[in-house]
Amino acid sequence: MKIVIADGRHEADYIIRLFNERKNELIVINENEDNCRYLSLNNGLPVMCGRCTRQQDLREAGAENCDLFLALSDDDHKNYVACKAAKKWANAKRCIALVSNPKNVNTFKKLGLDAVVSSTYLLGEQVRNITSIENMVNSLSLDEKIIISEIKITDDLEVAGKTLSEINISDLGTISCINRQGKYITPNGQTRIEADDKVLVVTTVENQKKILAIFQRKK
Repeated sequence: MKIVIADGRHEADYIIRLFNERKNELIVINENEDNCRYLSLNNGLPVMCGRCTRQQDLREAGAENCDLFLALSDDDHKNYVACKAAKKWANAKRCIALVSNPKNVNTFKKLGLDAVVSSTYLLGEQVRNITSIENMVNSLSLDEKIIISEIKITDDLEVAGKTLSEINISDLGTISCINRQGKYITPNGQTRIEADDKVLVVTTVENQKKILAIFQRKK
């Protein structure tokens, strides 16, 4: 896979090491001369000192027809422009922009970027999922090996609207009962889980986290 890594310092260093191990073709371009020397010496590969937002520099770096273009500057706007430039002038198949401001994630996606990554945004989503699922789960532990969990289903969960056969948790546990508006249902594979259901799941201590991961919010 041909990958262009544009700007960044420690982020670029990490990505280079990650993808170098998989024998990819790496094109590294960086506007900062100190970063160029640092990345080149640390990773033993050439780094072009140039602007990833300029057509000529992208061509000189050999970025044409790359499979993946990563914009890693600490300037969100610059990363957006670099990704648009890579699409227009380098015919990049997929562009990913790093952003510092989590508010730019959805904005940049709406403006046409393939993917936008913010560590703060990802952290917030993870915390929201964890706290949400914990608030919806009541668990009872039996003899320190078996756990019975009652999970309240909301319409933004992955499992809402799916049948038990579609969810398929048979390797991890069993959905033994569904409380639907006060009526208790003994489910089978064709039973569909609906919003506002309370689902009783029996699993082992080791598998509880895997079960809860299946019941996370939709992405």
